[in-house]
Amino acid sequence: MKEYKAGIYLRLSKEDDNPNNSISAQRDIILNYARKNNFNIVKEYIDNGWSGILDSRPALNEMIFDILKNKIDMLIVKDLSRLTRDKNKTGYYTEVFFPDNDVRFIAINDFIDSGERYEIDDTIMLKGIINQSYLKDVSKKIKSVIKSKKEAGKFVGHYAPYGYKKDEQDKYKLIIDNNVVDNVKMIFKMYLEGYSQGQIAKELTKRKIDTPKKYKGQNVKINEWRNDTIGRILKDPSYIGALVLNKFESNYLNKKIKKTPRKDWIIKENTHEAIIDKDTFYKVQEILENKYYKPKQEYKYLLKDLVFCKECGSKMQYKSRARTKVHNKKLENPQKCWYYKCRMVYRFPSICDKGYPITENVLNNIVISALNKKLAVFDFEGKIENIIAEYKKNNEDYKMQLKLQNQKLKLENDIRILYNKKLEQIINIDEFKKQYATLKSKEKEIECKIEKLEKENKDKISVERLVSILKEFKTAENFDNNIMKQLINRIEIGEDKTVSIIFNF
Repeated sequence: MKEYKAGIYLRLSKEDDNPNNSISAQRDIILNYARKNNFNIVKEYIDNGWSGILDSRPALNEMIFDILKNKIDMLIVKDLSRLTRDKNKTGYYTEVFFPDNDVRFIAINDFIDSGERYEIDDTIMLKGIINQSYLKDVSKKIKSVIKSKKEAGKFVGHYAPYGYKKDEQDKYKLIIDNNVVDNVKMIFKMYLEGYSQGQIAKELTKRKIDTPKKYKGQNVKINEWRNDTIGRILKDPSYIGALVLNKFESNYLNKKIKKTPRKDWIIKENTHEAIIDKDTFYKVQEILENKYYKPKQEYKYLLKDLVFCKECGSKMQYKSRARTKVHNKKLENPQKCWYYKCRMVYRFPSICDKGYPITENVLNNIVISALNKKLAVFDFEGKIENIIAEYKKNNEDYKMQLKLQNQKLKLENDIRILYNKKLEQIINIDEFKKQYATLKSKEKEIECKIEKLEKENKDKISVERLVSILKEFKTAENFDNNIMKQLINRIEIGEDKTVSIIFNF
């Protein structure tokens, strides 16, 4: 008898409250089975708190890697649902991956043992379908429970708002966190006193107060307060004892989160103790509304979104200041001067403390001059023909992408049809494996082609637009920001205000 190197896989999702599915219960069942059959357990893989629909599970990935490295040649699970609740994945593992890698697969409670009789019969496929249906049902039940808790004004978020913590006796209730509550009060007080969000952020950083993320134990590279963090705190109704619920919706099948429409938000007042009185809170909201939400006429500066700091690679901000001197002579009437400066200098000086500021007029003159020189020597007739040819090619590439996407969809459908044929016993297991391998190979080939085309066309400018620009203009004097973005990829400002321009043509 062959001596196997057996691995055992244990999984428990956060939503599973069945004691029979606990990690320890699974382990006991598997170890008892292994002892009775004299199987040698060499490794244990545990995914605790992971959904069975997800492919990317740490222990599952480790197990697959070990199989490929021939570290284990037997896998034992309590039942199929521990491995996956996706019927297609069930078929892939049991019909393709395990046989291809000579792995004996055992699902104890489902009476499946590929060493005794390897055949993926209707039972296995039916189990896969049942498991997937179960997961969908669980998802609906969880959503219903969460919704009812939200409507009752209970807090269901992962992290409590800064200044609060979850009650140890009731995890759905917020209580004041005395360790940081004074920081929240200080933020509101400073803002009413006329301090900006940026000034408050700098003051908190200066005092070495941990940011909300740092305080909650999350991994942060830079423990420095940001303007937007202050803004979120100032706008959060949690601080007057109210909760805004249902702002986001989770899909418990794929774990994706999406925003919900404002009309679907649930606002509950008096759900917990307030930190800020309502008069103070609404005064702050009034200031914020007047300061930030009045429509403004935006100045369309020439090189918007094109200027970057060569020191740290960050986009440079467009700023203004009062100019009081020209050539060391004091001006009677100060003038507004516009310039570019690295945003990291303001927000995170630990990352970039230079930023090499440069005035708008100086930079515009440099860029326009360089662009005119390039246009002066540009071979319009010859280049335009090449560009048109490239454009046609790109169109063909686009058509090819659509064609490949359609081919991929057809292959996915063919795979589903193939599974049904096996279920209905139209084809045997050998024929299934042969056809499945062929279809998956074609699918992989198509995916590689799509990826290659997407990579080639990524960040490409509109060639048609560029052609029209080059035909119409021979000088850059009257160009606007939109045209500049078509012609220029990036402008970098380095030491001593050196300017590097990367053109798109």
